[in-house]
Amino acid sequence: MRIVVLAGGTGSAKLLRGLQGEVEEFTVISNVGDNFWHKGLFICPDIDIALYTLAGVADTVKGWGIEKDTFNVLAQLAALGEETWFGLGDKDLATHIFRTVQLSRGRRLGAVTSDLARRLGVRQDVMPCTDDSLETHVVTIEEGVEETLHLQEFWVRKRGQPEVKDVVYVGAEKAVANPKALAALEAAERIILCPANPVTSILPILAVRGFRDAIENSKARRVAVSPMIGFGPVSGPAGKMMKGLGHGSDSLSVARLYKGLLDCMIIDSSDAIQKGAIEREGTQVSLGSTLMSNREKERELASSVLSA
Repeated sequence: MRIVVLAGGTGSAKLLRGLQGEVEEFTVISNVGDNFWHKGLFICPDIDIALYTLAGVADTVKGWGIEKDTFNVLAQLAALGEETWFGLGDKDLATHIFRTVQLSRGRRLGAVTSDLARRLGVRQDVMPCTDDSLETHVVTIEEGVEETLHLQEFWVRKRGQPEVKDVVYVGAEKAVANPKALAALEAAERIILCPANPVTSILPILAVRGFRDAIENSKARRVAVSPMIGFGPVSGPAGKMMKGLGHGSDSLSVARLYKGLLDCMIIDSSDAIQKGAIEREGTQVSLGSTLMSNREKERELASSVLSA
């Protein structure tokens, strides 16, 4: 089965690990909206957590970075009086330095990502949705003052505390879709939307011209896992962002955001009451356990996604 997965964030990483235990080959199309320049380096958090997870080196406790990493460089930066709000481990820094150097030589992000995957021993294809600049910016209000922040500033530096007024995908109107990603979608037999923050992980991909049409017109079986249980996300700011954009923070609201893109959505069994409403939106519903609390649960959910 030719499988293509749209991914971004820690929930996605868990499902990728589960899929890796069930099938050997699949293609990951990664969100790039959280990419940003920091300390002169080009950081790609969603690409990296996918690579580290599939390489078996991800820090599963923190949910980001490399396991057993040290933070000597960050500590020395703090000693020199530099801001250290974005945690970068020493091994993690090597990835960002490698990427930045390669980009400075004129290479495209997709090519550099493939190179990193090969060097890390990742067998699956991991690719950015676009090689072009695309950033998720959050319009916030804090103490009556409106401010537009890069997603990383909002979630990491500000700890997700400001009120969300709007979310903008800067550069999406000019970004060109990665042709390999579109080709993978065209050839796919199953397309999976991971249990990721819809606003900051999946919608930025769909904002790039060509992706929404490719999925809408695909003959593949299209399955999503809801990131919501009850009336909130399993983790992260998805609920706050959904509400800030005028949506609910439940699986039904996610189904409405993905309307026209899905054949089936897997929701947690505890949310069975939402099944009828979601199916009236035109999406079949499969009930199961979506809380990936351990490796066994990750594989169980992956198996459900492959059979739904």
